[in-house]
Amino acid sequence: MHASHAPSLAWSERRSPSGRFHSFCRNLSLELGGIRDVGLWGGGHPFDLQERRVPAGAAICPFHAHLAQWETFLVTSGSGTLRVGAETVAVRAGHVWVHPPGEPHQLRAAADEDVVVVIVSDNPPLDALVYPDSGKWGLRPPGVFFRMTPVDYFEDEDLPGPASPTSTPANPQATCPPPSSAFSTRLCHVDDLPWESWSSPRGRFRGASKELSIALGAQRNTPTGLGGHPFDLEWGRLLPGECGCPYHSHSAQWELFLFVGGTASVRTPLGTFVHRAGDVVLHPPGEPHQFSNTGTDDLIYLLIADNPLADIWHYPDSDKWGFRSPRKIFRATDTDYWEGEE
Repeated sequence: MHASHAPSLAWSERRSPSGRFHSFCRNLSLELGGIRDVGLWGGGHPFDLQERRVPAGAAICPFHAHLAQWETFLVTSGSGTLRVGAETVAVRAGHVWVHPPGEPHQLRAAADEDVVVVIVSDNPPLDALVYPDSGKWGLRPPGVFFRMTPVDYFEDEDLPGPASPTSTPANPQATCPPPSSAFSTRLCHVDDLPWESWSSPRGRFRGASKELSIALGAQRNTPTGLGGHPFDLEWGRLLPGECGCPYHSHSAQWELFLFVGGTASVRTPLGTFVHRAGDVVLHPPGEPHQFSNTGTDDLIYLLIADNPLADIWHYPDSDKWGFRSPRKIFRATDTDYWEGEE
C-alpha cells in the first residue's frame, strides 16, 4: 500500500512569463511512487493524479488538445470558466468532466476567486499536443514544441527523376479530429447524480456510490477502444459502521482512494491503518485490501481505477476467486492440465 496526506504536500508553481498562465500543483501520483508521464509500460502507474490550484483570473494552461491522452477534471472548490472547442462553460465546485483525445480545452479561474481541481489522466506511451491559438505542436516524448513547415514525403530522401510523382504536403494548421460526442454529454455535477445503494444479502457489506465515469458516457468495466475510458471514477459513501467490500485483491487492476471526509480503516497485509480527509491510498495489483467507516461521520471518498482488458479477483478470507468478464465467482479444484482433453 502506498499512502500520502495531500494537504501536507508542498505546492509546485508553474507560471508563464506574463502570468497569464499560472497554477500550483500537488502531483499525488509522484508522491505515491509514480513516474512523470510514464505508464505501466515503463514502470509507472496506469493513471496520473494531481491537484491544481489556479489563482483568480489566471488560466491553468494554453488552449490545447491531446492526440492520445484522456483527462478528467473534478472541481473541489471555487469556480471558473471552461473553454472547450467552440464553447465556453461556467463551472463550479462539484462539476466533473472528461476530455477525450482530440478535444481542445482550457480552464480559467473566476476573476475574484481561485479554483482548485483534481485532474486524472492516463499515461499513453506516446502523445502529441495541438495548440490551435498559436499554431504550435508538441511531442511527448521527447518534450519538444514546434511549428510545422510543409515538406514533401520524399524530400531529401532521394533525387527526384523527371517522371517522379509528387505528394501533397500536409496542412500545417494546428487542428485535430473532434471527439465523436458533444461536450454536454461529458459534463455533470456530483450533486445532480443519485446515490446508488448496494448491500450484501446479510448486510455485512454495504454502501452507496455515484458512478461519475458512467455519467460521463463510459461503459462499465470497458477499456478504451471498446467504448470505455482508460480509468473509472466513483464518488462513494459509507455510513458509520459500514464496510465497503470483502477483503480482496486484483490481478491486473489498480485502485486509488482519495478520502474526502470522515474516517476510514484500511486493512492490508501489513495491518489496518486509519485514514482521514485528505489521505490518498493506492493499491497496486496483487495487494489485498478492504476499507470500513470506523468514525462517527459519513465516509466520503473518490475511487479511481484503471480498466485492464482482463482481471482476476482473489478473496483470501473465503478462498474464492472471480473473473470480471464473464462475471464468475468460484473456488478452484486442482486438476491436471490434460484432464478431460484426451
